[in-house]
Amino acid sequence: MGFCPKGDTLVNPIVKYILLVGTFIHWICGAGMVALGIWAFTEKNRLFYQPNENVYDIIFDMSIILMAFGGIMFIITICGFIGALRENTCLLRIFYYSLAVIFLLEIAGGVLVFVFKGKAVDLLSDVLKDVYVKEYHDDEEAIMDYFQETFLCCGIDDYNDWNMNPYFNCTAKNPSPLRCAVPYSCCKDPDELQPGLNNILCGAETLNTTTTRLAKIYTGGCVPAVINFLNANMPIIGAIVIAIGLPQLLGICLGRMFVGQIEGQWDHYSRERQRSARIKAAQGRGGGGQHDRTRY
Repeated sequence: MGFCPKGDTLVNPIVKYILLVGTFIHWICGAGMVALGIWAFTEKNRLFYQPNENVYDIIFDMSIILMAFGGIMFIITICGFIGALRENTCLLRIFYYSLAVIFLLEIAGGVLVFVFKGKAVDLLSDVLKDVYVKEYHDDEEAIMDYFQETFLCCGIDDYNDWNMNPYFNCTAKNPSPLRCAVPYSCCKDPDELQPGLNNILCGAETLNTTTTRLAKIYTGGCVPAVINFLNANMPIIGAIVIAIGLPQLLGICLGRMFVGQIEGQWDHYSRERQRSARIKAAQGRGGGGQHDRTRY
């Protein structure tokens, strides 16, 4: 503490430096996420501008998600870093109160998803269809292709979801050359014609009810595939949850502990000043009485 004599401090330097290092690392990560999100948002709108039509376009825009989460992390951790560096209890309180609120929201969200799992999955499926299926070829094809290729799936619930897309739907009024098809990322062998070059018509006519081409594509949906993947890898998911929650819990505990130490040091310093003032006052009165006796 800057206001205490050397060696006369109640503040634990280990707690302080753990907070400094931890918040600095997360501060840099937050700044990096914001920068990456800004770059992705700028590049996406430079190459293909698509206005946001509803709130889902914002919530599921990965560049906006990066900027939002990075900005929150940046603000919270810079409060923690400066608060620990300057031993500022106000900034430290903002730091650990914010972490506590986020931690409680995460727990509440997890409990709600667990209790209302069926409704949560149905709601998520409906939203994903609106965002990633209906708007495929307009804005969201890269993310959908990634999931379909990674999890060997097609559509959200199943391959028939692609009837919701204006380019792929199998209605007689659809003039698109992709009518009754599915994206190439649904195909089991998308580059069968030429290795390394995806054939966008490899899933042609698979939405036709009389087709015999279903063997060429994956028919299961991506939401069931992801749920099966999560269920099969619960130890890994648990480790990830702990890896996310533990630093937050540690930050809350260390931040609160550090504030208590700073306030304890202030109280100790105030008591010492009052004690020193009383001693000086007593010495002054004693010295004055002796001086009077010397005069007489």
